[in-house]
Amino acid sequence: MYAIRRTTHGVAKFSRETAESLLEAAYTLYLFSESNIVGVLCPAIAMGVALVGMPDAAAFLGGFIWLELHLLAFEIMNQVTGIEEDKISKPHRPIPSGRISPSSARALYVCVVTAALLMSARHGIAPLSIAYVLAITVYNEGGLARFWFLKSALGALGYVTFCWGTAVCFGNDEPLPRRAIWAIACEALIFLTTGHAQDFRDRDGDKAIGRRTLALLLPQSFARWSLSALLLAWSTVLWCFWVPPVACIIIVYGLAGATATSFLVDYSQDADQRSYGLYNLWLVSCNVLPLFDRLKNYIA
Repeated sequence: MYAIRRTTHGVAKFSRETAESLLEAAYTLYLFSESNIVGVLCPAIAMGVALVGMPDAAAFLGGFIWLELHLLAFEIMNQVTGIEEDKISKPHRPIPSGRISPSSARALYVCVVTAALLMSARHGIAPLSIAYVLAITVYNEGGLARFWFLKSALGALGYVTFCWGTAVCFGNDEPLPRRAIWAIACEALIFLTTGHAQDFRDRDGDKAIGRRTLALLLPQSFARWSLSALLLAWSTVLWCFWVPPVACIIIVYGLAGATATSFLVDYSQDADQRSYGLYNLWLVSCNVLPLFDRLKNYIA
């Protein structure tokens, strides 16, 4: 009887420790991509649904996993190569906080990239992922993120990858129609011209490592007013291109105005973090607009 109790206790202890280890690992993965859940996952999912319609549960899960693998690949290597910056501006991240060592993070990166490439091959979009891996390599390890234009251009390529791949997964591997390609190209241009909204919140870290972003190179007032003008200009372009219902465009303009006001009223980095959150909500609202083009075609 004692042996049975001892065995039961051992099994329970092993199960508890295994569950705790898995939860710790899941939380570490979450911390790697936490800062881009609203900035990448939400806009890409919104665009995928808008372009191909609401996927079934299996397609949605597959698309979400594909997207998360690609986001994780970027974030892990970005944080491996940016430890000193993160110690200043994001000390809670897994590497500077000591949750995972740089060598373990590199091993995790190899596993994540391998899984992402295999999953893309299954969906017939391996070239997209290969180009993406090359881009994030030169962005992080090649040091191109130090230069504002290359940083924005490679970021735009990343958004193309996220939106394209997610839409393909949601659409059960069907080729994207020409209208969808135009929508993704527009998304890339939006990020190319306004993606530096994320850099205002990281000014101290960028300055410490010598990164030259528009948030540092331009006078603060000009950088913020020009960004605000671009948000409103893109809202107008999308209104004319997709012709959504009035209520929807009011939401888009409202979020653009709220984002602009937030950036203009308070120049502190804490406020810029909140402003960037509003920017991401605006980006999500923009990415939903192609849905109304699909609805018009469906009704017709």
